[in-house]
Amino acid sequence: MRIALVRHIRVARAIVAAGALALAAGITPAAAGCTLGVMANLPVMMEGLRASVPVKINGKDTSFWLDSGAFFSIMSKAKSVELALKLESAPQGLYLVGIGGSATVQVATVKDFGIAGQQIKDVQFLVGGSDAGNGLIGRNLLAIADTEFDLANGSVRLINARNCEKAAMAYWAADKPYFTVQLNPGANPRNHLFDLTVGINGVKVRATFDSGAPMSLITRSVAEKAGIDFSGPGVIELDELGGFGRRLKKGWSVPVASFSIGDEQILRTRLTVIDGPMTASAEVPDMLIGADFMLAHHIYVARRQAKIYFTYTGGRPFLTPDRAPGVSPSAPVALPSGTSLVVAMASNEPKVAEDFARRGNARLMQRDLAGSVADLTEAIRLSPDTAAYYRYRSIAYHQHGQMALMRIDIEKSLKLDPNNGDSLQERALLRLEEGDKDGAFADAEAAALVTPPASLHAVSLAVIFERLDRPTRAIPIFNAVIAAHPDDSRLGELLNGRCWQRGLADVELDKALDDCNRAIKRDGAKASFLDSRGLIYVRKTDFAAAITNYDAALKINPKIAWSLYLRGLARIKLGQAESGEADQAAAMLLKPGIADEAARIGLGAP
Repeated sequence: MRIALVRHIRVARAIVAAGALALAAGITPAAAGCTLGVMANLPVMMEGLRASVPVKINGKDTSFWLDSGAFFSIMSKAKSVELALKLESAPQGLYLVGIGGSATVQVATVKDFGIAGQQIKDVQFLVGGSDAGNGLIGRNLLAIADTEFDLANGSVRLINARNCEKAAMAYWAADKPYFTVQLNPGANPRNHLFDLTVGINGVKVRATFDSGAPMSLITRSVAEKAGIDFSGPGVIELDELGGFGRRLKKGWSVPVASFSIGDEQILRTRLTVIDGPMTASAEVPDMLIGADFMLAHHIYVARRQAKIYFTYTGGRPFLTPDRAPGVSPSAPVALPSGTSLVVAMASNEPKVAEDFARRGNARLMQRDLAGSVADLTEAIRLSPDTAAYYRYRSIAYHQHGQMALMRIDIEKSLKLDPNNGDSLQERALLRLEEGDKDGAFADAEAAALVTPPASLHAVSLAVIFERLDRPTRAIPIFNAVIAAHPDDSRLGELLNGRCWQRGLADVELDKALDDCNRAIKRDGAKASFLDSRGLIYVRKTDFAAAITNYDAALKINPKIAWSLYLRGLARIKLGQAESGEADQAAAMLLKPGIADEAARIGLGAP
């Protein structure tokens, strides 16, 4: 663990040196002697439920995600390859522990790391574990001082508080109510945890603020202690959940009568449950309070006071993968204000285009579509040549169902930034919906040129090529991603994806069967895996084996149209015409165009 401690000190000193300038530049001391020096103001843009900040890696502009749940800054091996970073061995015995198990690590040193306008030399990142989709900035930066999370307004601040031991740190609340909860330091104070105690249906639960978790999670054991009946009404089984570990875990969305954090209570909400503990580590709590809750609250972590101050800012406190409706908290309870804190901190109201864009993206994540469009429109008015603002607004229009306006913004975004892979993929999908396959193919190929081939983001390109009836173009994309993710929690899904593409293309069938078998051996006999393996057996004309796989897939999920249609084909081939035709009729009710799709890949009517 020594590597973490040494680098923590170095990064802290660099940021503190920058912070002295911020303090001298105009934070007015409070009347009671409490002053706040802003050491770093990290501009946050929400990418989904990920808090993204701009960084420079050896002079290259990119962005990383903020992860207050990670003890150290981390990236996947695929990300280190993308950034051309040299890897070295980690100290013996150092490994990552996260949801889904543990993972070995290496170390990458960024010679010039730029963040918040500062350049820091020789910053180390741990490299390993499952790919989160980006590099993660952990507590070795986020917990070097007081931390203020204002995701709704696009900001995370690192603050040097002086003479504030008795001050009420919710300075933004003015005379309005605010909430407090005790900060639990943990067994090792050098870990600088964001730990606290919450209540779920009246049961006390150890939790941590984890901005790296898009949605808040609790363990199954805690859910059961809180009286959650997994066979009860309103319980929804979810796709498997994962983290840094090599495995995925089962999950559920469950109704919760009450959730309390300090003085705040949230009634009749929903939480996501993960099967088993978060990790095998005793240091990891039973609840991760994720970016969904943090986006709905303004939070100040006062380390010297061992206290967390927060206010509710709006939106759903908890989001779940099924998008079940949440309920806003009840009216805040007024608290004794203690010693008032008066500082000349900047107003949260946006002033420049970037401020409006950050708040607009945050509002989008909170389903405030009208507010999001309004903010992004103002950002565009103030900075009409910024391509990203048009792309962000196009996402809001898409969620509004205003496809014509979405198309206008995508076109404008690409006119300003013709090599943006995200915009190219979005326009490819739009063109597919419009029946313009040639245009969609051109966009997909252009996106492939600018998308890092080893990144998980490339998988969405493979899906576009599949929809374009070009599975042979999708196979090499899967090859590159799989080669870069040999121990990833998503490896089973990636192997299944390549198996399916090979089956659609009717190529490399032995390799395809090996892909499906490896996926099933690794992650179990999932319905989608059995469906893909059934396709391979159909291609190999082993119709009895195909039916066995489709039977097993449909037992798990009776509504897989491809399993029904191709089981029907296999039955017809074996002389079982009546049952085969019934299967295909049922498939066509679920997916009306499936007969035409099957015909295009040579699996039409016998």
